[in-house]
Amino acid sequence: MSPLNRSLRPRVEGGRGGDTLLSHSNPPVDETIMRLSRNILILLLAFLATASLSANEAIEKRIAEVVPGLSPDSIRAMDMDGVFEVRYGTDIFYVSEDGRFLLQGSLIDLESRENLTEKTRRGVRSEMFSDIPDAELTVYVPDGEVRHIVNVFTDPNCPFCRRQHEEMTAYLDAGVKVRYFMFPVLGRESPTVMNNIWCSDSRTDAMDRAKSGLPVAQGDCATPLEEHLTLGRELGVTGTPATVSDSGQLISGYRPVVEMLQLLEAE
Repeated sequence: MSPLNRSLRPRVEGGRGGDTLLSHSNPPVDETIMRLSRNILILLLAFLATASLSANEAIEKRIAEVVPGLSPDSIRAMDMDGVFEVRYGTDIFYVSEDGRFLLQGSLIDLESRENLTEKTRRGVRSEMFSDIPDAELTVYVPDGEVRHIVNVFTDPNCPFCRRQHEEMTAYLDAGVKVRYFMFPVLGRESPTVMNNIWCSDSRTDAMDRAKSGLPVAQGDCATPLEEHLTLGRELGVTGTPATVSDSGQLISGYRPVVEMLQLLEAE
């Protein structure tokens, strides 16, 4: 037995000049309190886990009744007592823990002045776009350090998209990587032009021609056109250009490059 263990055990004066350990003594008061505290903590954690699980189950059951066949991507407790966030993609709802009440709208933290709903949406958007590889897109990359990344839903026949494209040099000089997504919704020929761009040997050269109103050589290959259209619609994109920053901020419509850079730097 180590000296440390011996020093923690109660002692009495013994017979022939030595310490005698009490073999049946009660543990010290401090040790008893520590054991009680540990047991209480374990019970409390078990209760909280059960309560959270029960709330999730109640919400899942109620949601399944209201929206059959569609499971939420996540259910999580909010800092507001009794309120849970239910998310389907970037659609966010707030539900009472018994599953009875549902709110749709922005939840604002009045102390921090932060839009908690938009914060969640930005995180989801950022993760969605980070999972999409450059090989699927038309990408313009700065020569130097990449300071920001923007994901742009664009149409070859969109006048404001062309104006934004004219500022490409300013974006690249500022260290902004531009990733174009297919969103051809203006004109019957727009999908064909987009497919031709994606099937070109150099997508950026073909995009430059299309944005200048010049013809693009016909191509024949598989493209992610439908996937990009679906993604844009899921995000609520209704027109072009629509830009999503690397932090997940959705910026609808054309903004001058100076304003866009200010928005990116402010994130």
